[in-house]
Amino acid sequence: MNVLLWRSEFRGSGEGTPVPLAKVWEKILRAPDDSDLEIFHRKKKIGHLRWAANAGEAASTNTPTASDNLEEGMVRKVGSYTLDILDGRVDIGEGRNRFVRFTMNTSFTTNHQWQNFAVQLTQRPMSLGLNASATNETLAVDFTQGDDRFNRSFTFAQLRDPKLLLKEVLGPVPLGLLTGGMLGGLADAGVAPEFAALPALQKMSLGVQWDSRQDWLKIGSAKLRCYRLQTRLLEKHQITVYVSRVGELLRVELPNEIVLQNTRMLLL
Repeated sequence: MNVLLWRSEFRGSGEGTPVPLAKVWEKILRAPDDSDLEIFHRKKKIGHLRWAANAGEAASTNTPTASDNLEEGMVRKVGSYTLDILDGRVDIGEGRNRFVRFTMNTSFTTNHQWQNFAVQLTQRPMSLGLNASATNETLAVDFTQGDDRFNRSFTFAQLRDPKLLLKEVLGPVPLGLLTGGMLGGLADAGVAPEFAALPALQKMSLGVQWDSRQDWLKIGSAKLRCYRLQTRLLEKHQITVYVSRVGELLRVELPNEIVLQNTRMLLL
């Protein structure tokens, strides 16, 4: 029995012991600290981002008593969660305006169902904003290039039809410039076309199956106990996420040799 327990705890990266996904997801949403991540492509640094999770307090009609003192940042009762990507920047190595800057905001209910999703990509003089609503089942697209602007809303039903989506978006509107500019640069940096913003969003409502296990992440000669999440997109692109025991992102492995590494680990 002791041998089996030792193997379960210390065998390192491998099968690992299954753990409920909801448990890990709850820890991510309640992580006490932000995760600062450096972005690498084939071991070369190309950018960074800050991942932040926050719990919102449920609305209440009760007036807190004088003795009802909470530490700063604490909530009495969680009413919602948010995940944010802040200060995101990727170097696509293309001329003077080679940096793509990005932010993201996603809100969730207490049972982990997403409500709103918004992402903003900017590569001067172009910018692309996407805003999706689970309640209305719509996706709003806002694209600007200098003085030109395109604003359009799509239903999730339209997003499930790639041909219709491409016809609507890449037809007479300037969004087609993205294929050679912003999104084209991301493809050159190693991001597969399947992960470009618009085509990927057609699958938002289909869900993704995650495998969640306990594991150990090797850092130099040491090992850090953590959770490991894995999934596959389009049946061939594997994504692996390592999460600390308190919900902080440690390492994210994406297709095409793209890795996001927590800056704290880089100092070890």
